[in-house]
Amino acid sequence: MKPNLTLITALLLAPLAALRSAEPPLVLILSGQSNMAGYGKAAELSAEWRTPPANVTLIHWGRTQALAKGSIGPEVTLAHALSRAMPRRQIVLFKAAHGGTSQLAWQPELDQARIDRLKLSHDQRVGHAYAQLIAAWKKAFPDGGVKPAALLWMQGESDARVPELAKDYEQHLTRLLAALRRDLDAPQMKAVIAEINPAKVTPVSPFPFVDDVRAAQRAFPAKDPLTVCISTDGLTKAKDQVHYDTAGQQSLGKRFAEALLPLLTKNAP
Repeated sequence: MKPNLTLITALLLAPLAALRSAEPPLVLILSGQSNMAGYGKAAELSAEWRTPPANVTLIHWGRTQALAKGSIGPEVTLAHALSRAMPRRQIVLFKAAHGGTSQLAWQPELDQARIDRLKLSHDQRVGHAYAQLIAAWKKAFPDGGVKPAALLWMQGESDARVPELAKDYEQHLTRLLAALRRDLDAPQMKAVIAEINPAKVTPVSPFPFVDDVRAAQRAFPAKDPLTVCISTDGLTKAKDQVHYDTAGQQSLGKRFAEALLPLLTKNAP
């Protein structure tokens, strides 16, 4: 028997229709590279964490998806923390991340010549991540009525490998936020930026300019009052000493939630 694609589509979209019928949902964008895409394992979670909160929907690259399945990022504990803080509010986590990508892939205008000159293989493989994010957003919310409340950003390891990208990190992040606020019609969109913290030399790759990227991330909230920066120091990692393991991802999600909740009430001066 062939699957009923119309029925399957209706079932996938049903949660989104329900969200629109009540109070506007709290919609968050989770984006960046591999530590946002997720290196943790859902199979290692306790039953408590594998049971999704009833008021949280995860959308991964435009499609609804189970919250705790396969490889996981910070979304699991983030979802639980936000659900406890806002039990009557519908919450949508819109996740769009690509492992290994530099800020060049996430710029609103793709500089393919620069990507090719720097031989950024992950960026070449992925293509224009920013355009993909916008397309996935429009697929998930085709009527244009849903606005993101905040961006949760975990990215920068790739930029820490190239001196000119580390130097331009602040400029690139500024452009990314401005473009998202413009293109998604969300001028008050907040952002929680997670610091990167690989060692300068790891078992998988050198990151000689990690201090430059971290300095740009830490300084960013002074230039954009709708943002905060959180530390990732102390999060447990896999053997490669770059990717957060399951416990590390759980802690990262909690840190995102702790920073986000007070930020949501802040308005631009």
